[in-house]
Amino acid sequence: MKHLAILISVLFVSQLWAINEEEVELDSDGCTLKGTLTTQDDPSKSTALVILIAGSGPTDRNGNNQQMTNNSLKMLSDMLVENGYACLRYDKRAIGKSEVTDFSHQNISFHKFIDDAVGWADKYAGDVRFHSIVLAGHSQGSLVAMCAANKTENVNAVISLAGAGQGIHEVLKWQLGQTLSAEMRGIVDAKLDTLAMGDTLKTVPDYLMQLFHPNIQPFLISWMKYDPQEEAKNLKVPLLIINGTTDAQIQVSEAEKLHAAKPDADYSIIKNMNHILKFTKLKNGLEQLEIYSDPDLPLHKKLAKPILSFLEENT
Repeated sequence: MKHLAILISVLFVSQLWAINEEEVELDSDGCTLKGTLTTQDDPSKSTALVILIAGSGPTDRNGNNQQMTNNSLKMLSDMLVENGYACLRYDKRAIGKSEVTDFSHQNISFHKFIDDAVGWADKYAGDVRFHSIVLAGHSQGSLVAMCAANKTENVNAVISLAGAGQGIHEVLKWQLGQTLSAEMRGIVDAKLDTLAMGDTLKTVPDYLMQLFHPNIQPFLISWMKYDPQEEAKNLKVPLLIINGTTDAQIQVSEAEKLHAAKPDADYSIIKNMNHILKFTKLKNGLEQLEIYSDPDLPLHKKLAKPILSFLEENT
């Protein structure tokens, strides 16, 4: 009888914590976005839905691309769901399974990234399974999340993970300046300033073509129109800012700028956490390459606490 009681108890807990994962999609102005919605399979319980927004480049819903697999966003989703929250992670337009048929500059722009995030929030705002919507953006996704929250009333809170506090052209100046000569930095800085003013480049040296290819310039210009500090300042919902001390792509000073723009934001700087939210004491980006390609290395153990505390207080 005692063993039977234990078995029933185990089965009850397993049923209570059963996880439901479904493929979902959103038609958003020229693109059918594909995503994964993960919930605890308990229809009687309403919870907050956290929508994860990936960073720059060809980063998919799991935080991976063809050059690296680290599963950072997949692990973040798992952590949230294990703690009672629902999570949606999706492929950005033209990335992963979110294919587009029209690759025009109008269809692949930062403005569209914002509209896509708004679309996901609006789609699930009326879903009885979710009592609130939180946008959690990583890196570039931080700015997307703040901009989207400023465009819809269906977002209840925002989480910025490794987000910049300056315009992307200023961040790129710092990032590229770590490896370029003084002469090269001057050339690159001038090109970035031209783009920031809304003008395409008349000439691009061959050695800069990968960064400033004519097909990329319109997207960069659209991205540069948005100021993270202004977006943070304009937020009418709670904001959590999280950055790491060994982030080789976004300095802690970027988080400080965001916090200065919105002093009432929750603010957490995690020691020895890098850009993909994992533990390392290494500060140089090249030294961290192995970490970026390790799909089994867990998230930094101190990441969950500020996120869960913020969600408990604000959803």
